Amino acid sequence: MWRHPSDLVRPQFRFAGSILKLYEMRCREDVPSTGEDKSMTDTDQPLRVAEELLVLERGHDELLLANNIEPRPLYVKQGGQYIKRFLQAVGELGTQAKIARAYPQDKHLLDVMLDYGIVVPQGAERQGKLLERRNCGKKASISLYLLISESCNMRCVYCLDGQRTHASGPSSMMSKEVAFKSVERCFDDLQAGGRLEVIFFGGEPLLNWPLAKEVIIHCESLRSGQHAGKRLTYHVASNLSILPADLIEWAKRYDISFLCDVDGPLVIHDLSRPFRDGRGTHESVVGNIRRISAAGLKVSLRSTITSLNQDCLVETAEHHREIGGQSSGFCAVHPVNTDGGILPQHLLPSPEKVVQGLTSVYRSKLWQEWQLYPFNVSAQRLTESSMAAVGCGAAGGSVPAVAANGDVYPCTYLVGMKKFHLGNIMDATFPKNDVLDRMFDELHVDHREDCRQCSWRYLCGGGCPVGRLLVSDNPAAGMEVKSYCQKMNCDFTKSIFEALLWERATASASTGTEEAVPGPKCL
Repeated sequence: MWRHPSDLVRPQFRFAGSILKLYEMRCREDVPSTGEDKSMTDTDQPLRVAEELLVLERGHDELLLANNIEPRPLYVKQGGQYIKRFLQAVGELGTQAKIARAYPQDKHLLDVMLDYGIVVPQGAERQGKLLERRNCGKKASISLYLLISESCNMRCVYCLDGQRTHASGPSSMMSKEVAFKSVERCFDDLQAGGRLEVIFFGGEPLLNWPLAKEVIIHCESLRSGQHAGKRLTYHVASNLSILPADLIEWAKRYDISFLCDVDGPLVIHDLSRPFRDGRGTHESVVGNIRRISAAGLKVSLRSTITSLNQDCLVETAEHHREIGGQSSGFCAVHPVNTDGGILPQHLLPSPEKVVQGLTSVYRSKLWQEWQLYPFNVSAQRLTESSMAAVGCGAAGGSVPAVAANGDVYPCTYLVGMKKFHLGNIMDATFPKNDVLDRMFDELHVDHREDCRQCSWRYLCGGGCPVGRLLVSDNPAAGMEVKSYCQKMNCDFTKSIFEALLWERATASASTGTEEAVPGPKCL
């Protein structure tokens, strides 16, 4: 229950930032009020504590508060317990006039709480914009995944390409007609000035490198002609165990960037990602990464986290730097392949070890925040004013994956699954928007039973939807697999945001001024 402020010991807050320093001066008993402050009058304005409030505590008296809808963190370096009781009183008193009478010394504190959306007027509309329906109009950005080869020269222990849903033999190679139609349709779906990312994907796309070159020439022709003004970038997602003779030349000419998986130092990588005949791939892959990097090209490196490398994530991040990577990414393995089959359970990492390991990678400062996935994506979410209704662009149709035969799916993890088939790029069945509408409704955080009461939901958008779409109703998935998906979507995602918020709080406090460091204000 709320207690009258005379029962509380009001701490001497520690401040950073000119506004709050002024507040500190006016709260001192020996500094009389000038009578000029009109910030909070004795009105009957009903107030409440924001429903979407994030509350993080550390130590005895540190507190970090943020409204999930528009996360401008407010860091209380000292006096956190007092702030918590103050907010409890705000909720119980309910009106501006009652709060002013009970807390005459805290007018400016309430102003700060109102400014940061921690306290809001009763009935206030959400400050951010939450999509209730997916956007069916022209898109600002499309990332097109072209599976130009569904064959692969490696046999990774956690391969997610099901044998039933991914083609093999001659049919695994995409034709020029399918590839050209795919980029044409995506250019048509872009708004003026929009951006098309063409990602050559597989399987192993470099097994069909000649087609990739034809696609690039066709894209350049489209951009210089009927789609002038639209932006275009190229990426190759490859295991880089092979290096076509002219790849570097083309990459320089068209500014192609690369994404390659390196799961750890030699022994761990070769256990995880061998050639089809069982030989190790590390030597070939690292040699080609070094050649591409030495040519001044961008190679982003990624590690798929399994039980094989969960204990050496810092060492893996160090290895990524040493062999020439431009950035480092870590993704916990998905437990289900595109056939709907569940991976061997012994390969699944411990969610607790994943959280601990990636937090250590972040704190090691081996990489800048913008170079480290998933911290870079989560950090961007913290700076945006729009809320995330869903976890990614799949349900909005902005990351289409086109299989070798022209069939289109919402993302690469759903290739070959009839339930998510959007039609074929070559005929009038594409796109089946009812599939996307159904996905959006199912994944919307306000519609999901496991999300709708969570204070973090508008930051994470429910996380990667693969577990929800492919595991929750999968009869082959046991409770341990479902628990793994839940923890990786919730506990892991929350830990990333917590680390980022506290990092900003610490940086703000150490500078002594809010303007010097973007992020939270520090009390």
